[in-house]
Amino acid sequence: MSSSDLHSGHRRNGKAGVRRRGLLALALLAPAVLATAACGFQPMYGTLGTNSIGTAELQQVDIGVIRDRNGQKLRNLLIDRFYADGRPASPRYRLETTLTASEQKLSLQKDATATRAQLVVNAPYLLVDAATGKILFQSNARSYISYNVLEQQYGALATVENAYDRALLEISNEITTRVAAELGRKS
Repeated sequence: MSSSDLHSGHRRNGKAGVRRRGLLALALLAPAVLATAACGFQPMYGTLGTNSIGTAELQQVDIGVIRDRNGQKLRNLLIDRFYADGRPASPRYRLETTLTASEQKLSLQKDATATRAQLVVNAPYLLVDAATGKILFQSNARSYISYNVLEQQYGALATVENAYDRALLEISNEITTRVAAELGRKS
């Protein structure tokens, strides 16, 4: 048997081995998927028929005004996620949120100038029954975003603004998911 026969045989077994491993993984994964479907699992963002989980309830939430420019950005992100068909005429719930942020220097050079920083954005929020004023749910969304500290003025400002935008996006996703889950439990 020549060395070329050994290499070609090894290639054929290698491809067959990959196929076998793929089939084995599929055979192990299929029961888990079927078990998940049978246990009543419902995707948060998927659809079942014509109605999406939590969408109808999220559309009944009035999102209160949040102070400052970053608060306005967060409110706009929440509005985009909560309202598919426009704002509610008579909301059943009210979402009240505040926003605070702090910056921490992480990496310092010998001359005490920072080269890396971390932005910590904190957003405590309440879900309130609009009719009774009773607090139904309260939590806190927090985001930690690291960024490079640049020497150029425009670059430094753009980097910090980008860090705020990423933090607000994370917070809006977390608030949307948690409020939808809470409203899903109540219905």
